This record gives sequence, structure tokens and C-alpha cells, in this order.
Amino acid sequence: MHNPLPRLGRAYGANPLHLLALVACFALTGYVATRLVSDPLVIRIVIWLAAAVIGHDLVLFPLYAWADRSLKAVLRILPSTWRNQTPVVPPLNYLRIPALGAGLLLLLFLPGIIQQGQQTYQSATGQTQQPYLGRWLLLTAAMFAISAGVYAIQSRRAGAPFRAVVRQLRPLIKPHERVITIAYRSDQHAGALLTTYALYFLDDEDSPAWRRISWADIANIQWHPDTDTLAVAGLPGAPVDHATIRLTAPGNLLEVGHGLINTTRIVTGPVDLEATHPSPGS
Repeated sequence: MHNPLPRLGRAYGANPLHLLALVACFALTGYVATRLVSDPLVIRIVIWLAAAVIGHDLVLFPLYAWADRSLKAVLRILPSTWRNQTPVVPPLNYLRIPALGAGLLLLLFLPGIIQQGQQTYQSATGQTQQPYLGRWLLLTAAMFAISAGVYAIQSRRAGAPFRAVVRQLRPLIKPHERVITIAYRSDQHAGALLTTYALYFLDDEDSPAWRRISWADIANIQWHPDTDTLAVAGLPGAPVDHATIRLTAPGNLLEVGHGLINTTRIVTGPVDLEATHPSPGS
């Protein structure tokens, strides 16, 4: 028997469960409306709902949309994989979720936090509204602390393959070199490793072995997606004139490699000593 759900999804433009959830929400709204029709405060409830919708769309939404864009802009200038040496877990959602929770709690308990109607509240409950602010601050701190802990665990797990490869290849790397990034052939199997001074790659033309090319000896690196290979061109007279490296994906290897090649050229470029230090007779 033909399944009509895919056709319904294409016609609706989303998963049929989304349509079912909307129908349930409208049914619940209709039931609540029938219960409130005879309520003497129904007009005030409708006015409050309309004001809430307008306040959200015209005031709150622009504010938190602006805050979200500002947060993204700040995160772009924070250290990336290039500087941190390990894969960076995007921290955006780990800041969004506790901030959303703190904002919702602030909206729900704002009258208590700002101690609005404190006399009425004290008369009805026999308590004051003073603890509201402190408790909201404690809950906000707890949410951010839990989010930070989860982020630290995820970052540690994300960097585990990187650290394992670095430990495995540490005997090949010179003591003064710092590992920047790694490109893989497959999961957790490295094919190329970039340090501050050289490119290390797995050469299996004869027998699999790791080789080293200094950035000062590399003219250019280029990725060929049709063959999943990285082509390395050496400078004239360099120990390695060319190399082909098989990789599953280059990651940020090209960006980092081009930056290191250009930096090395600037630092090690030829200098005319005679022009820099003129002879005494000139």
C-alpha cells in the first residue's frame, strides 16, 4: 500500500508531525477560548495577549536578535583552530541556552524581582519579595556554570583525536616546532600535519613513511577535489620538488598552509646587505 505521508509532507512543505502539532495547538487554543468567553476579565486578557505579542515583535525580538548578532561578531574574533591547536567546539549555543533560560525567568518573575506589589504579596503570603533577585541571580549563574561544564567536556572530547595523533607523531617533530593543525585520510588516521616550521605528510610511493618539508622550501600547495589529493610544489633547489598527499578532506590546511608560506617568505626573504649597509667610502 502506498504511503501518503511523503506526498503530504511535500504538499505541506514540512514534516507532517509539524502540521499535527499546529492542529493540536489550535485545538487547545479554541478550548481555552470557549472557557474564557463567559469570564468577566476576558477583555483584559485579550488586551494583555495583544500587548504581549506587540511587545515581543516590536521590542523584545529586535533586542535579542541584535544581541545574538553581536555575540556572533564577538565569537568570530576569538581564537580559532589556527591559534588553539585543537578543534574548537562552537560556543554559541552554550551561551544562547543559559541566556535564554535567564531571560525567560526574568520575564516570568519580573514583578517579584523588582518587588512590584510588595504589600499585596506580603499580605497574601506573609513573605517578602526580597529573595527573588538573589535566587534569579543564583539560577542564572548555575545555568551558565552547567553550560560551561558541558562545553568543556565537549571541547575535550573534540580535541581527543588531535592529541592522539600528536602523541603518535611526536618523535618525528622537532622540539622547537608547535603543531597547528592536522588533515586526515580517514577517521583518526592522519595524512598531513602542519607545524610552525614544516609540513609533515605520509608518503606511500615506495613504503609508507612520514616526510618533512620546511615552509621555506615550499612554493605552493593546492587541493584537487576530483582526486582528493593535495599537491605540494617545492621551490627550485629544494630537497623535495613536488609531492602528492592523499587526504579525505583538507579542513583548514590550505588556509593555514598559505599563511605559513607567505609568513616564511616575508621573514626569510633575500636582503641586499650592500644596500642595507653602505660601504664607508660611499
